Amino acid sequence: MINVIGIGKAGCAIADIFANYPQYNIYKIDVGLEGKNCLSVKKQKGPEEYENNYEGSNNLFDTLEGMSYIVLGGSGDISAICLRLMEEIKDKTKITVIYISPDKTLLSANKKMHEKVTYNVLQEYARSGAIERVYLVSNTEVETVIGDVPIIGYYEKLNNVIVSTLHMINVCSNQTPVMGALEEPGLTRRISTFGLYDISEDKEKLFFSLDSPRESCYIYCVGEKRLRADGTLHKTIITQMKGKIKDEIQEISYGVFSTNYEENYGYVTVHSPMIQN
Repeated sequence: MINVIGIGKAGCAIADIFANYPQYNIYKIDVGLEGKNCLSVKKQKGPEEYENNYEGSNNLFDTLEGMSYIVLGGSGDISAICLRLMEEIKDKTKITVIYISPDKTLLSANKKMHEKVTYNVLQEYARSGAIERVYLVSNTEVETVIGDVPIIGYYEKLNNVIVSTLHMINVCSNQTPVMGALEEPGLTRRISTFGLYDISEDKEKLFFSLDSPRESCYIYCVGEKRLRADGTLHKTIITQMKGKIKDEIQEISYGVFSTNYEENYGYVTVHSPMIQN
């Protein structure tokens, strides 16, 4: 089981979608919350007040163990509590942050400053090994991947794509591929993103434009009938993977997984040791 801790409106909305899958324990932190595994915090004037006045989780995470995702939106004032929260639970669980980067164009000056600080600090935490990993996700990039999205249901559509993609990556990572192997990223490559991989077009559609990628892992989900009948598929996959290697320090891994569907689909994770600008 993976714990999902949503902070703020964006984080809680994504946590709610993770709740559709039985592999996740859901926790939520926001203003005015009620219910099981929810922590309500007092509304504050800004990010500094949220951080300084955070009073702890009131035993909410006493039984926490295993792996945890902390999900937050970069521009939300309440996201400022994340460092205090991580300090509180760091000895109980391995922490990965899912950082949702907003469209910064229309943010106020104060929001831009807060987002920049949160964005950089979390990457430094990942790079130093204080947390396991930070997954960077840009709402703008996700919209580009999926195409036109109507206003009503906009964030719900984006969040569904983000969650379903990461969930399927997790599912495949816990299965044995029929060919290849999904390698664990190098210890220094803790700044990451993920996305969709169009097998037929040999095109990755990342949810964040990652600078200086050093490691990529491709997941092929192919119908069993094709795996048994298509004698050219192995050569196609090997050719595609060799084409991804741009220099001698870049590493590529892949796994092929059998499905019961006729349609083929794929996913990709990308990792870098570098702080993203």
